[in-house]
Amino acid sequence: MARHACLEKTIKRLWLYLICLMATFTLGCGSDADFAQNLADPTNQLPAHINWNTYNLYRFDPPSQTWVKIVSLGVTTGAIPDLGEHPAIMLHGLGSNISGGTLTALAQDMLQQGDATVVFGFEYDTQDAITRNSTYLTQALQLLNPGETHPTWSLIGHSMGGLVIRSSVQGNVLPIAATGNKVVTIATPHFGSPVANAVQNANVFTQVAVTGVLNQGGFVNSDGNPSTVNVNANGITDLRTDSLFLGNLNAVGNIDNHPQVNYYTLAGTSIGSFSSANSLLGVTTDDGFVTVASANPPQLMATGTGTVAADHTHIQSDARTLELIRGYLP
Repeated sequence: MARHACLEKTIKRLWLYLICLMATFTLGCGSDADFAQNLADPTNQLPAHINWNTYNLYRFDPPSQTWVKIVSLGVTTGAIPDLGEHPAIMLHGLGSNISGGTLTALAQDMLQQGDATVVFGFEYDTQDAITRNSTYLTQALQLLNPGETHPTWSLIGHSMGGLVIRSSVQGNVLPIAATGNKVVTIATPHFGSPVANAVQNANVFTQVAVTGVLNQGGFVNSDGNPSTVNVNANGITDLRTDSLFLGNLNAVGNIDNHPQVNYYTLAGTSIGSFSSANSLLGVTTDDGFVTVASANPPQLMATGTGTVAADHTHIQSDARTLELIRGYLP
């Protein structure tokens, strides 16, 4: 959880924080309230999170290998490039972003291999409800596809990003080609994550410890500055295995392949440094956050599936992931 680029480093601190928490209670050093506040917000300076109610959109620039913002908070600020025959759009996961570069390797590879004529990055508020963010994704696609004829798209989402795409696709006719578009989900919890359940069901002290970890430079407000995270935020609630959102998304008749797209899924099989956190929370996963059954569900009737021996943080940029995606795309 939190910014995926920092996830491996920050999650390791969870066990240490809880040890410190128990030690403090045992030794009676300071008040419980003061300790909880300092743990949840170590700098005592993080502003409260404010829902964005909008989105940012970037274009990947191959020469500079950077993401150039072309839509800032829903307002067009840069030139919309020609889409070509096979444009692609990428979505980050929970607590992450586009500008941080977690999807840069994939964008570079797709352009170098000729699998995309242009690559866009969709950046959104991951504490907000997934259905709301899927509405913004639809708006972004409409902005990029103003005409009556549309090219064949590749829509690629890491973790929560895959659910945002599915929520936008299902039940809508999108401004993309009538058939043949490809949706690739990477370590997406299609049927939820037990980590989300465990965190929200935990006692207050565990929640404070988790919040302290997540506040170590992950979630941001719409201005790009760090903000506090609420473990009971709508976005995290949507990731529960028993969430109303996933119940509706995966209902019979909804989960079937949309006529405009074919689904492809990838799952991670290395728990890596997440093992301590999984043990602490009493959950079982395959990549530290998602199980293979949730990331590669047969109910989605994916055209192609695959597994990569990588954890939830690193799978999106793993060389084996890039190779598999090459086999899925044009």
